[in-house]
Amino acid sequence: MSDKPLLLPQVSEMLGKISEVCEKFGIDFYLVGAIARDIHLSASEELQSTRGTKDVDLAITISDEGQYNQIKKALIDTGLFEGHEKEAIKLIYKKGIELDLLPFGEIEEPNGNVKLTDPTFVLNMPGFTEIYPFAQNYDIGNGQIVKVCSIEGIILLKLIANDDRPERTKDIADIEHLIQSYFDLNTDDIYLSHFELLELYDTNENDYIRLVCSRLIGQKMKLLLANSPALADRVKQILAKRETARWQAMLNGMIDS
Repeated sequence: MSDKPLLLPQVSEMLGKISEVCEKFGIDFYLVGAIARDIHLSASEELQSTRGTKDVDLAITISDEGQYNQIKKALIDTGLFEGHEKEAIKLIYKKGIELDLLPFGEIEEPNGNVKLTDPTFVLNMPGFTEIYPFAQNYDIGNGQIVKVCSIEGIILLKLIANDDRPERTKDIADIEHLIQSYFDLNTDDIYLSHFELLELYDTNENDYIRLVCSRLIGQKMKLLLANSPALADRVKQILAKRETARWQAMLNGMIDS
């Protein structure tokens, strides 16, 4: 990895402040979205993003709306954050960084919805609870450790987001980019722990390594969703709709015993 800092200094500083507040409330969080993607890609100098991400998505364990509002108030009371006029989940840090606080956990209704009333806002959060136990610790500098959504978790959330809003074509591009980058980021894991996957596809195929990676991503998504059969079925249906070799390999991975 290069000497380039993992995150923009202001983002690291913001996460430190959020950690302090969350610790007081005894709650946890992990990074999702573009910032999580960029942290993973930074493991390779060739893949790392050339620009730092200034929009931060944070999945945060919340018991109810009262606790969510308390945390938002505590962050605003630091004088470093301000609320957003229209979006209940959004805060602005030092007038420059947009922070989306995505509540999940006990606050979710049985259908997976999170309803906020100040202002009224409804979120559908499938996958966040399932991904949480698999979040990985990253040292972002100065000994500061943050939890980051796994690559397979990022792909899972993007599959669901695109299914909900097909106009979000960027999700598809991001999934393809992560598949393309997956081997460089997981070479040791593939050779040491998943060597059998290398024998499932014809080595003469142009997309040979990407198919192997897609199959492994599917297997790991299956693990993420082991306790959520309904959501696993939905993801399989999403994959089945897109008849490309890579997506079919992901689907086969989710079906593998």
